[in-house]
Amino acid sequence: MKKEWTNLQKTGLFLVIAVLFTDMIMYSLLVPITPYIDETYQPTATMMGVLFSTYAVGLLIATPFLGRLSDKIGRKIPMLLGIFTLIISTLLFIVSDHMWMLIIARFIQGVAAGASWTAGFALLADLFPGKSRGPVMGFALTGVSAGTLLGAPVGGWLFNLGGYQLPFLVTIVCNVFIFLVTLFLLKEPKRTPSKTQSGTFSLLRVKEVRWIAAVILIGEGIVTMLEPVLPVYAANYLSMDAQAIGLFFGVMTISYGAFSPISGSLSSKYDPYKIMIIGLFFMALALPFLVISTSVWVLVFAGIALGGATGFALSPTLSALGKVVDDNGGDGDEYGTAYALFNMLFASAMIIGPMLGGALTDVMAVPNAVYISSLLMIIAAGMLIRLMKRQKNHMRSE
Repeated sequence: MKKEWTNLQKTGLFLVIAVLFTDMIMYSLLVPITPYIDETYQPTATMMGVLFSTYAVGLLIATPFLGRLSDKIGRKIPMLLGIFTLIISTLLFIVSDHMWMLIIARFIQGVAAGASWTAGFALLADLFPGKSRGPVMGFALTGVSAGTLLGAPVGGWLFNLGGYQLPFLVTIVCNVFIFLVTLFLLKEPKRTPSKTQSGTFSLLRVKEVRWIAAVILIGEGIVTMLEPVLPVYAANYLSMDAQAIGLFFGVMTISYGAFSPISGSLSSKYDPYKIMIIGLFFMALALPFLVISTSVWVLVFAGIALGGATGFALSPTLSALGKVVDDNGGDGDEYGTAYALFNMLFASAMIIGPMLGGALTDVMAVPNAVYISSLLMIIAAGMLIRLMKRQKNHMRSE
């Protein structure tokens, strides 16, 4: 018989989804405005990649401290800190008149995410033990994808409606509302603050964590590589405006959000690592279709396939990481540290992906860069399968 969720669990899940939602609203808001930034500031493709990667730099730098802080003082204060910092970064986007100011604003946005994501996922791990954790983490990623979904198309629509500043003003209003709701409604389960903690990278000694790390770096790295590249390609070769580009990324995100809970549920019943690899292979197969034709419809269908495959690959990483903590004697006080590592892996992929995409398109056409990325992804996934099989066979022989 399925156990009913408590009010504490329901409220915690809703508010974590809301916090992640607001963060990704702001993150994806920049995507449909990329052609405007390109025209106004005329950066090189590499510099545009730096703009997108700077978010991840802030996330990477802030996350280790914020993960330990979350384990010591609880989840609510870091989440509130993250929302407040996101409001500050959004204000900076409004007043920026140079490329370097946009880069600083993007960096601060990454710091905000380091607080919200780490504390949010750790709170869910506190609230939902065992097999219930997989589906819940999938739902949380659906909240992330919903924010991305609305951020891109609504951002493009608001840009067309009222210019550059309007999307950011609307975002500030939303973030203030979520801040107040979190402040007054979020309750934490009783827990004993951690007195002794292992380092963030100490989990990498566990082979399963290294597998999870590889999946995150490959999957998220490929997706973020497209963010500074594909909007400009779509605008130049398919004559898509900011709103159309936003809608395309929105459709891709719907697919991501639809498959994340499915994958999360499957990972609680079957081997989550096999599910991750299947997702990576389908991502590689979908990539070439983004640039294989001049048809907008082919681009849309390829985006749907890529989004679904990405959700299928990445959703199991969250519950699998929590299970590693449980299986290795964690008492719940190290979930913040574990999901800090998750954030840092995502941040590393976000740094490598956009910069690699910008660098590749500085020296070759966008389609060629996408084809090469697809091939490398297939090779990397194949190597990961061989490594997993070798280590499992070794364990059986002992």
